[in-house]
Amino acid sequence: MGSRSFLRNLAVAFLIAFLCLPGAAAGAERMKLTVTSPWLFLLSGFIGGANVTVVSMQEWNANGDLVRVPRSRAPALTPDDRIMAFDEEDARKLGVTKEKYPQLSALYDPFPIHGVKLDEALADPSVLPFVAQRVLTVLADWDPAGYPYYQRRLAEFQARLYSTILAGRQLLKGQKVYDLTGSSRPLLQAAGCEILSPSEADLEAWSAYKGLNALMEQTARNGEQKIPVVIDFETPKAIRRALVSRTEVFLLGRPPATQDYPSFLHDQYTSLWLKVISKPLVPPGRKR
Repeated sequence: MGSRSFLRNLAVAFLIAFLCLPGAAAGAERMKLTVTSPWLFLLSGFIGGANVTVVSMQEWNANGDLVRVPRSRAPALTPDDRIMAFDEEDARKLGVTKEKYPQLSALYDPFPIHGVKLDEALADPSVLPFVAQRVLTVLADWDPAGYPYYQRRLAEFQARLYSTILAGRQLLKGQKVYDLTGSSRPLLQAAGCEILSPSEADLEAWSAYKGLNALMEQTARNGEQKIPVVIDFETPKAIRRALVSRTEVFLLGRPPATQDYPSFLHDQYTSLWLKVISKPLVPPGRKR
């Protein structure tokens, strides 16, 4: 069985499970919870659905950097608050400990990945459902009666994620991309893109603001061949600043708090495909 058939069958199975599970109790009071990461905000908000109200202690700013939520919007924590973190070290960095906040719940002990690698791991569609399963477990520990609903929401999340990957593969399978991302390669691989990338020596030089003319020339050649250059917010700043305004370049963004993750990913794949099918890109200063 091909990978497309496997993913399609898996998505159908999750949808069946989703449709067979009971919904949330009408009129039930929303459970309030605080999370340490915008990734956990997205996952707990989706899995918790109508049963939860979620606030995050951190967010991505306009530059894609992870920052503390401004004081004016930061949650005022009390010892009774439910707090979700990747692990206790993740919480400790934000001043949250089990001693101060007994209802702190960690998904892992410890979470095996931190820093930039965390974004890369969570961008991998084969990893994210397992983290979502841990989120379900924590929510159900706090709200056992809501377990069937959270199970249904998890099934919906998995089905929509796999369906989005299928859609991405239909649009982008075999498409060459020049990957300069810092953490998004798993998303490109999941869509079946053919990954092109610079040598380690070139990448190191460009990251140090050296040889940027060669980077511009490579970008122009890629544009002429309809090979989009893909960057993200973990791309080294020197490269990102040099390329972000170029028409040959596609920026994979951060998922916004106002959109669920499968919808965000679908939009990213569609936008990348539209970049591919647009008219050939003419580098600045050259004639058609």
